[in-house]
Amino acid sequence: MQTSHRSNAQPRKISLWNGFVSREMKKYNEERGRGDRDRVSSSFIKELSRRWKQMSKEEQEEAGAEAVQELGERRENREEGIHNVPLHAYNDIQATLSSIRRQIENLNGRTGAEFLVIGVRSNPSQMNPPYVFYTSERLKQFVELINNTSLSDFTLRLEGYCVAGVDSLKKSTDSLIDLKHRVAAIVLEKLQAACTRANITKMFYVNFHEHITMRYGVVLERWPLPKFVAPGKLSSRQELNILLSAFENDVAFFRQLTNPEWEEW
Repeated sequence: MQTSHRSNAQPRKISLWNGFVSREMKKYNEERGRGDRDRVSSSFIKELSRRWKQMSKEEQEEAGAEAVQELGERRENREEGIHNVPLHAYNDIQATLSSIRRQIENLNGRTGAEFLVIGVRSNPSQMNPPYVFYTSERLKQFVELINNTSLSDFTLRLEGYCVAGVDSLKKSTDSLIDLKHRVAAIVLEKLQAACTRANITKMFYVNFHEHITMRYGVVLERWPLPKFVAPGKLSSRQELNILLSAFENDVAFFRQLTNPEWEEW
């Protein structure tokens, strides 16, 4: 069975040769106005190898030392740094989860140990969707049994809690009827704020696509409950609080389609 490296394996040391290649590739691409993203041919690498072999130890040190330090800093930032750009964070999360999943699958195959991995956002600006991975249906069934809800529903509720904090599950001062009115009001408010094509006076839950998307070009993203129904149809305070927190913290939101998106829809 093919296995992957463990997560605590020591990273390979960055050599002077690596630094030299990085420096020369950066220079090569900058001269062509491509930044540092363009790949080069194998013949270019062969030419670098020829030049490298002709250098003395001192020349190799001078040519690669500074770039080695820069590569090391970039590696540390990639592994431990905090991302300021949501897209970079999204790509990092996707790549890391893919690696973790392979390691867990291999570990499960070797040892029989079972794993459940759940990843959710902690900030509304993050782009990654909720992530769930399990090695056995028994884990999924256990979560659904003790929570009396589906695993996907549990994950969405967990994300709402992580984004909104304790308040998302402890709003108990309002009566159920008042809570329903509050949720309905904020949903309509968010819908009206998202639509610039017209003044929408009513939110439709039945045939939403026909009444809202088709007429006004607005879609709803990340509804946190398993069923899409009006707040007045909900009898669970917990579900109403989750829905309220989701819209208050922009976990769930309306988005106005661009004209091309609307025409394609």
